[in-house]
Amino acid sequence: MAATTTALESSRLEDVLAHLPISTTTQFHKWQTVYAPETPPTSMYLVVSGNVAISRVTEDGSEVIVEIVGPDDLFGESAFLGASCRGERATAIEDVELMTWPISDLEDLVTKRPRLAVALLQMLAQHNANLTLRIESFAIDGVERRLARSLLRFSERLGSPEEDGSVRVAPFTHSLLSRYVGTSREVVTQHMNRLRRQGYLSYSRQGIRLYQNALKASMSSPLS
Repeated sequence: MAATTTALESSRLEDVLAHLPISTTTQFHKWQTVYAPETPPTSMYLVVSGNVAISRVTEDGSEVIVEIVGPDDLFGESAFLGASCRGERATAIEDVELMTWPISDLEDLVTKRPRLAVALLQMLAQHNANLTLRIESFAIDGVERRLARSLLRFSERLGSPEEDGSVRVAPFTHSLLSRYVGTSREVVTQHMNRLRRQGYLSYSRQGIRLYQNALKASMSSPLS
């Protein structure tokens, strides 16, 4: 299912990019904010290089990461909603380069290019479907299974294959992962160590190396 979803996401993105003109690029340094609740987005972005965390900030100030987007991913579609949509934050989790399209330009483009409008709607529907799956996982899965699902998704979307059959993912910190799966850093560290002892992954400052097939096989039965 995850691989099928990832392929569908790629197809949706390609449909959108096929109708977008080349635009200017902007550099953001590690941990620099791209936009925040107090400064809502006025553009949509394409990640040229690096990774960006998209999070939601609640009224009580708590924050959960809803997605991590990497090269060739689009984000910032909430700009279409204007000031009525607040609470979203985008943060560069490493040095990134982003291509930007002001939302006013996109609104003009979709009136001239109906296929772009359709492609954007399909992409938004896919994003909503992904969020629905995450919400379901929060409701039925324990922390370790949520963490395993998240790592598999990162490896399929953002990973680079290694010669030994593993997939290397960026060195996401345990603090970052904890905000993605909805728990504490200490609990993520505990489960990452457990998954490492079971041979499903290894990690260092250079990155996370995930053995996808073994971890996927373990998902067919309760993790132990």
